[in-house]
Amino acid sequence: MAILTLSGRAAMAAALASRPIHLAWGTGDPAWDDAPDPESTQDVGLENEIGRRMITLMQFVQPDENGAIVTTDTDNPQIQQAFSPSPGNAPTNHLYMLFNFDFQDAPASTIREIGVFLNTETDPDLPPGQKYFTPGQIVDPGILLALERLPAFKRSPSVRQTFELVITI
Repeated sequence: MAILTLSGRAAMAAALASRPIHLAWGTGDPAWDDAPDPESTQDVGLENEIGRRMITLMQFVQPDENGAIVTTDTDNPQIQQAFSPSPGNAPTNHLYMLFNFDFQDAPASTIREIGVFLNTETDPDLPPGQKYFTPGQIVDPGILLALERLPAFKRSPSVRQTFELVITI
C-alpha cells in the first residue's frame, strides 16, 4: 500500500485552500450541556445550523514551539500545539483558518457546534459581498471538512466572535 507523503499532503491542503470555505455554527442539542455526544467521522452536517460565515483569513503554517498560533485539544486543554506562518505562504499540510463573525450574526443564540464546510453554494440573488448566510440562503451546504462540539455559550451582540483553527492533512 502506498503512503501519502508530506508533499502530497501539502498539495491536498493547497487544493482545499483554493475552494470556498465557510464556518457554520449551530445550537446543537441542549442535552449536550450535560453529556455532549462525540463528533463522528460519519457526520455530514451540523445538528442544528443557524448560519455560516465565509473565511476571513487562511494561510499555510508549520509547527513551531515558539509560534504565536496555538491550538488546544478540546477534550484535553493541556495538549497544545504551536504554529508559525509558512515562509512565503509556501504550501504545507497545515492550514490556519480564521473566521470573524460580526456582532449581529445570531446575536442571541446559544452555540454548541461548529463545522468547516467546503464548496458552499448560496442563493445567486443575494447581494454581492454578503459574507454571513442563514440556512434559507444556502442552495448547497457543500462538504463538511471538520466538526467540533463546544461547551455551550450564549452569543452577545456586544461580542464579535472569532474562531481560529488549524486543519492538518
